Amino acid sequence: MNYSLSSVRWLRILIAAVAVIAVSFLLLMVIITGYAFVLAFQVRGAPDQNAINHFAAKVSPKLMPWLEMLLTLVVTFIVARRAETASIVHGLFIGILAGLLSLAVILAFGGQLGLHNLVFLLTVVGLGWLGSFVGQKKTGRT
Repeated sequence: MNYSLSSVRWLRILIAAVAVIAVSFLLLMVIITGYAFVLAFQVRGAPDQNAINHFAAKVSPKLMPWLEMLLTLVVTFIVARRAETASIVHGLFIGILAGLLSLAVILAFGGQLGLHNLVFLLTVVGLGWLGSFVGQKKTGRT
C-alpha cells in the first residue's frame, strides 16, 4: 500500500471538497424552489414570501448537514475509484477539507462552534475515509 503524499492529487481533492459544499447548497435551493412552485400553484399566483422564508429557515439547518454527509460519501467513493494510488488518503483529505469548509460556512452565516459541530466534522472525515475505503476495495487498488 502506497500512502505517499507525492501521489496525492491535491487539485482533485480541492475540487471534490468544494463540490460537496456547492452541490449541497444547490440541492437545498432546488428543494426550496420546488416548495415555492408548490405554493405558487396552490394560490395560482405569487407565493407567500414569508412562507418560503419560514420553510427555508426550518429545513436548511436540518437538511444541510445530511446532504453534506451523503455527498462526502459519494464524492470520496468516486474519487477513490479514479485514483491510481493512495485512494484512502484522498478520501481522508476530502473529508477533512469538506468538513472544514462546512464549518467555515456555518461561521460565515453567524453560527457558533460547539460540540455538535466537532461531531459533525469528525463524521464527515469518517465518511470521507469510508467512501474511499469502499471505492478502493471495489477496484482492488490501494
